[in-house]
Amino acid sequence: MTKHTPHSALTNRPKAYSYVRFSTPEQERGDSLRRQTEAAERYAALHGLDLDDKLTFRDLGVSAFKGANEETGRLGEFLAAVEYQDIKSGSWLLVESLDRLSRQKPRKAVKVLERICEAGITVVTLDDGRVYTEEVLDDDPTALMVALLVAARANEESAKKGRRVGEAWANKRRNAATKPLSALCPGWLRLREDRTAFDVIAERADIVRRVFDMTLAGKGQHAIAETFNKECVPRFGTGSHWHRTYIKKMLADASTIGAFTPHRVETVGGKKRRIPTDTVEGYFPAVIDRETFDRVNAMTNGRSVRGGSGVGMANILAGLAKCPKCGATMTRVNKGGKKGGKPYLVCTVAKAGAGCEYRQVRIEDVEEAIISNAGWLNASLPSTDGALQMELEGATNLDMAVSDEIENVVSAIGQMGHSLALLDRLRQNEIAREDIRRTVAGLERRIADTLTNRVQMTAGQFVDAAEADEPRDVALINATLRQLFTKVEVDWPSGQLWFHWKHAPGETTGIMYGWPKEDA
Repeated sequence: MTKHTPHSALTNRPKAYSYVRFSTPEQERGDSLRRQTEAAERYAALHGLDLDDKLTFRDLGVSAFKGANEETGRLGEFLAAVEYQDIKSGSWLLVESLDRLSRQKPRKAVKVLERICEAGITVVTLDDGRVYTEEVLDDDPTALMVALLVAARANEESAKKGRRVGEAWANKRRNAATKPLSALCPGWLRLREDRTAFDVIAERADIVRRVFDMTLAGKGQHAIAETFNKECVPRFGTGSHWHRTYIKKMLADASTIGAFTPHRVETVGGKKRRIPTDTVEGYFPAVIDRETFDRVNAMTNGRSVRGGSGVGMANILAGLAKCPKCGATMTRVNKGGKKGGKPYLVCTVAKAGAGCEYRQVRIEDVEEAIISNAGWLNASLPSTDGALQMELEGATNLDMAVSDEIENVVSAIGQMGHSLALLDRLRQNEIAREDIRRTVAGLERRIADTLTNRVQMTAGQFVDAAEADEPRDVALINATLRQLFTKVEVDWPSGQLWFHWKHAPGETTGIMYGWPKEDA
């Protein structure tokens, strides 16, 4: 692989980053992305800026009206990168217009611009060519006035659109008893072509009734899913097989008795929240009678109350553990299902009886391996430069090979006595190893330079949380792992955990957690 030298290392041109945002699917299907991207490329070329083509910030289909792009979107990641100094002061941010950054109230929108400029970043609005810096905002009243006017116009446009959409949906909700709100409906129904009502899909409705009947007969949700998978019962939904969670949702779904609860969407703290409104009885055709529905939910609610542990997250790999055979999520199960039972990780596909091999991996072994190797994982942070990482791996392997050779020579000297040839060979190998280790140290320093401060700080937080005194904060360890890795493959055939680094796609680090047991 040819070593890549970043273009910024060849020039002293200021570094520039582009930010692209639009809020609707229609804009994504249209020309918005191309237009904003090409405008940034043209400006950078004309003004001698080094536009980063790897670290781009795009909020596609994200609204800026309530600050979602700042709170949870890629704009928030840009601001964090500036805060951690991964994006240096003196860099440039290229945006189509100020309303791409924010459509909040004018005062809040200008605060976002000020925050960026006060960090030493130059902001350029490509539609009018205006340049904003901290000095410009301080010394040019016109610039601040323009920013406020643009923010006011953008906010009013978004507010007006929100009112119109809200009024339209409110009118739809008022007429929901006589006309469907949309084509959305449960999997056992379909909307008529004239969109006037829903029709029952008979064979699917029979499956729904069977689920309720099996539950009343004492079958558990997992057993029902497993039975359906073994019988190859057609599943209606997006999953590849029947799963306990789908059965659980179906049993609690009031649409089985015809009821529907419309929701309205509100944005709180940059996050959208669905707020329920009044329930509409008879909105859907009922496939289950109310008495059966109530009996089943009385049973399942009783089970959940008795079985609830009330404890928080109990698995540090929650949401990360993946099956080595099929790639599905591995979930926590308690062997025996009772308090004091041994917790294991099991492939969800295998657990549902949908085809994968059923193997149990003790969570205790996995957690012990992760805790005891936290420092090793931190030291193994891979570079974002693939060629540099390969060079380090090659040097490390060479160091191990030379060390093995030194041990062999020392053993031979012990058996054969002080042979001059062996002593000379030992000295040459020791000199070679010292050179190799200097190379390794230099490569590790270069790799550290390629890592963002944010990644290194997160890795440090993981080590601190893992090495803290008992009881450990499992949720914090899981949160830091989710920031560092895309997944952790629980490779039970080899007894290893493979950590897939988020910041360096394709790079993995493996640790041993033990060997699979026959009784697992």
